[in-house]
Amino acid sequence: MSKFLCVSVNSNGEQLAVRIYPSTSPSPSPVLVLCHGFCGIQDIVLPQFASAFARAGYNAITFDYRGFGESGGVRGRLQPKMQIEDIHAVVNWASQQPSFDTSRIGLWGTSLGGCHVITVGAQNPLVKCIISQTAFADGELLITGAMSIEEKNKLFSTLNRMQEKKEKSGRELSVPPLMVLDDEQSRIFFEMHHKVHPQLNTKIPFLTLQEIINYKPVIIAPNVCQPVLIAAAEHDIVNPPDQAVRLYEALCAEKTIIVLEGAGHYDMYEGNAYFKLLRHQIDWLAVYL
Repeated sequence: MSKFLCVSVNSNGEQLAVRIYPSTSPSPSPVLVLCHGFCGIQDIVLPQFASAFARAGYNAITFDYRGFGESGGVRGRLQPKMQIEDIHAVVNWASQQPSFDTSRIGLWGTSLGGCHVITVGAQNPLVKCIISQTAFADGELLITGAMSIEEKNKLFSTLNRMQEKKEKSGRELSVPPLMVLDDEQSRIFFEMHHKVHPQLNTKIPFLTLQEIINYKPVIIAPNVCQPVLIAAAEHDIVNPPDQAVRLYEALCAEKTIIVLEGAGHYDMYEGNAYFKLLRHQIDWLAVYL
């Protein structure tokens, strides 16, 4: 892995732990900000992508969202709105660094981060292009699409009771990530990594499920003006590829979609799927960033 530099970036009064993987090309080089997924920390997955992008000529930047990893903030507080603010903070910071080519800042996001980069791209004119991989388009459809009406009503009733309890007492139930992200692919991934990186198992409010249900990047996607690369995995059961297709279809800007055959959600982070995906992304960045 490439060596990195550590800096601290302010996001709404809290400090984000940020790492810069410097480009191996002459300065100033373009910038690619990498945004992690659900409960992700920058020690996992991102280093291999950041190192590869640095070798390809980009200043690759990773960070921990507030409440996770080495960043400040309330432990485990996972709100899309807050994480989107964190990405804006890192992009805005990068745009002020004289050693970077600040006219060329791209966003890369995976899973939940793949949703965030669509939103940030629509809001921030500093962003020149976007790579979104294994994202979802509509959180409500993702969570409740396969439920019966009875199951859906039961879930919403439970969430409403929890919200009422939180408002009355100021307390809420916090659970391990796998009680929210409860599919088999996620269980294998988290169990494999949390022994080495225990911070990955930071407890989160169960009401995070409500945050995901309310999160619908497909609504803001038509406002994105930058070129976008959408990447999906054929056998993704976390964020199925039809969600990526919905996101792609909602985009009005120049856009490309790739679906990796035979790959699951976490296969995108290692092995043949990772190398194939990385080649696509580096070739695409050579055109758009």
